[in-house]
Amino acid sequence: MTLLQPFSALVLWISPMMLTSAVNTDKPEENRYSCPVIQCSAPAVNGLPGRDGRDGPKGEKGDPGEGLRGLQGFPGKAGPPGMKGDVGPRGEKGQKGEQGIVATDGLQRQVTALETKLKVLEDELNRYKNALILKNIRSIGKKMFVSTGNQDTFENGKSLCARAGSTLASPRNDAENTALKDLLRPARQAHIGISDAQTEGRFVYLSGGAVTYSKWNTGEPNNLRNEDCVVIQESGKWNDVDCSNTQALIICEILS
Repeated sequence: MTLLQPFSALVLWISPMMLTSAVNTDKPEENRYSCPVIQCSAPAVNGLPGRDGRDGPKGEKGDPGEGLRGLQGFPGKAGPPGMKGDVGPRGEKGQKGEQGIVATDGLQRQVTALETKLKVLEDELNRYKNALILKNIRSIGKKMFVSTGNQDTFENGKSLCARAGSTLASPRNDAENTALKDLLRPARQAHIGISDAQTEGRFVYLSGGAVTYSKWNTGEPNNLRNEDCVVIQESGKWNDVDCSNTQALIICEILS
């Protein structure tokens, strides 16, 4: 213990001297090499930029803002119609509706009068049907020949058939000519709906079309007394006659 005390005192005496020498700024060489370690780099030189940091975790959703709501836009175009859906369940039966309007006495009388007139017309139509059945009728193809049972002139017969919505019979082939001939009895001849009143020698139908079928008797037509009209005789042959003075059976034709 006695030997160490002089050595310790020597160390304590030397240490302040070394420290004083280290911080002495009067010597340039020593001052250049005695700077702190942090300040020994070149002054005012920035380092390289560091790497971008990673994105942090997504924050929680904030509260909705308090801005004004925008105006609603115009409606878009209607899309194509969808598929028809299944039939829904049948609904419950509704309540009984109110009673309809009761017909007034005046309206009821009108209905009764109309029903009476309708009955009269039906009876009259049935009488006409029965009368037609009793008359001579011949059906051939799409035509129906109906005898009126009366004899008259060509013009009167033409008007009579026109009022009935028909025309004087005009056979266009042998079958129609035979059917027309069978309606003559007890008459001996019937008017045919053709004439050459407009152009002598050129016989046409009442519609104006040229005659396409004929069954003239021998030597006819001869226009003996300015004969412009035509009749069918019991033989089925045709003869030209005077339109104004010849009485013949009136037979009308109806297209069925």
